[in-house]
Amino acid sequence: MSSETFSFNIKHAGKTLPITLPVTATAGDLKAEVEQLTQVPRVRQKFMVKGGLNDDSIDNLPILIKPGSTVMLLGTPDANMISKPKEQHRFIEDLSPDQQVQQFNDAPLGLQNMGNTCYLNATLQALFRADGLQELILNFDPSKVDATNPSEELHYKIVLELKRTFESLKNKNFKSVLPIMLLNTLRKCYPQFAERDQQGGFYKQQDAEELFTQLFHTLTVVFGDKFSDDFRINFKTTIKDTANEDDVTVRDDENDMKLQCHISGSTNFMKNGLIESLDEKIEKRSEITGVNSTYSVKKQITKLPKYLTVQYVRFFWKRSTGKKSKILRKVVFPFQLDVADLLTPEYANEKIKVREQLREVEKAKNEKERELKKRKLEGTDAVMTPKEEQETKQALEESEREYWLNEFKKHFPSDLAAGENPSSVYNLIGVITHQGANSESGHYQAFVRDEKDENKWYKFNDDKVNVVEKEKIEALAGGGESDSALILLYKGFGL
Repeated sequence: MSSETFSFNIKHAGKTLPITLPVTATAGDLKAEVEQLTQVPRVRQKFMVKGGLNDDSIDNLPILIKPGSTVMLLGTPDANMISKPKEQHRFIEDLSPDQQVQQFNDAPLGLQNMGNTCYLNATLQALFRADGLQELILNFDPSKVDATNPSEELHYKIVLELKRTFESLKNKNFKSVLPIMLLNTLRKCYPQFAERDQQGGFYKQQDAEELFTQLFHTLTVVFGDKFSDDFRINFKTTIKDTANEDDVTVRDDENDMKLQCHISGSTNFMKNGLIESLDEKIEKRSEITGVNSTYSVKKQITKLPKYLTVQYVRFFWKRSTGKKSKILRKVVFPFQLDVADLLTPEYANEKIKVREQLREVEKAKNEKERELKKRKLEGTDAVMTPKEEQETKQALEESEREYWLNEFKKHFPSDLAAGENPSSVYNLIGVITHQGANSESGHYQAFVRDEKDENKWYKFNDDKVNVVEKEKIEALAGGGESDSALILLYKGFGL
C-alpha cells in the first residue's frame, strides 16, 4: 500500500479546512474525512469539482483535485438542524453588561491567519504562556537600546513587534490579534519565512520548530543571559573511543536551548527518546590511532533551566519527495516530567533532595484544596454585582496562589543560579502540534494550560480559541496525521 499523500483545502461555510489523504484514497474516503470535520453527512456533500464526486469508488482524486488547491463544499451539517437542545444554554447576549465583560476577559485571544501562518500563531501562543518570557518582552524599552551593530537592528525590531503583539494578547482590546508587522519584520530578518510557491505565488507553510529556534536566537541577541538563563541547559559530555579505553575526552562547556526526543521504531515514551538523544554513537577519526573508530557520546545535564523545551524529532528529509516527511508514531509524554536520571550523579542528588521537599508542599496544597471543595460556603447578606463577585474571587485566588508560591520558595536552595529549576521536576504548560504528513503542508495549533487551573487547557486554532479538558491533551501523543506533539514547553515545579 502506498504511503504517498496529497494535501488540499476544503472551503465550507466561510471556513477553510486542510485535508491530507493517501494518493490511493477514494471519493468515499474523502467524504468520510469531510463528515468528521464539518458534520455534513456524506449524502448531502456536494463538491465543486468535475462530476461532483457522486461515485464513492472514484479513486483518481489527485487528478481531479490539484494538490494545494481549495475545493468548495456545499451541504448542511447535522449540527445546524433544528432539534431540542440537550441542555439549557446561556448566551453572551443574555448576560448582564458586567457579566459579558467578564466572560470575554476570561477567554484568551487568538491570532489571525495571514496565509499559511499557523506555524507563527501556534509558536507565539506557546511562548506567551511562559510568564517570565512574557514579562521580559512586555518590559522591553526600545528607547534604551544601544544597537550600534547594524546586523542586530532587525532583531530589536522583531522584539519590538513581539512586545506589541503580546500587549494586544494581554490587554484584549480586540476580538483577535493580527501580527502583520511582526510577520513582515520576521521575513526581512529570516528570508526563509518569505518563501513563496512557484506556481501560485502565495507564501509557503513553514516549520514551527525552525521558527522557534530562530526566535530564540533573536531573543538571545537582544536580551542575552536575561533570556537564555531561563531556557539554557548545560551538559557534561563524555566522548569515548569504544575500541580504546584510553581515548576519553570530557567537556563541560556544551549547552542547548532544548532537549530532543528521538523517535525510533521502538520509542513509545518521551523519556526513552530523550535518553537516546543523550547517548549516541558517532564515527570519527581517532587522533591517537589515526584510523576511523566508533565513539560513544554521552551527555549528562549539569544545569536545568526554569523552562524546559522538548522537541519531538518527527520530521526527516525524504529524498523521493524532496520534502521533510513526518514520523507518525505515537510517543506518550507526561504532564509532570522528572529528569533526575538525565543528570550527573552529583547534580541529581541535589535536585532529588529539593524535589522531595517540594512534593511535601504540594501534598499539603492538594489536601487544603480538597477540604475547600468539600465545604460549601455559607451565603452572606452582602449583595455584590457580578463584577464585584469576580473581582473578589480573583483576589482570593491570587492570594492563595501567592501563599503557596512562597511556601515552595522556602525550600529553594540559597545558591540557586539565575534561571535555574530548583528541582528535577517540570509541569507541562504548552504543546505545539502539527497535523499532516510533512512540514510544508498540514496545520499547526497550540494547546496551552490555564495559568490558574491545571485541568483546564485552551486550544488555539489561529483566531479560534476553545477550552479543552486535560484528558484531550493526552491524545496529542501522535499515531496518525491528526494533531501530533512537536514542541512541548515545561515549567519548573513550584515556580
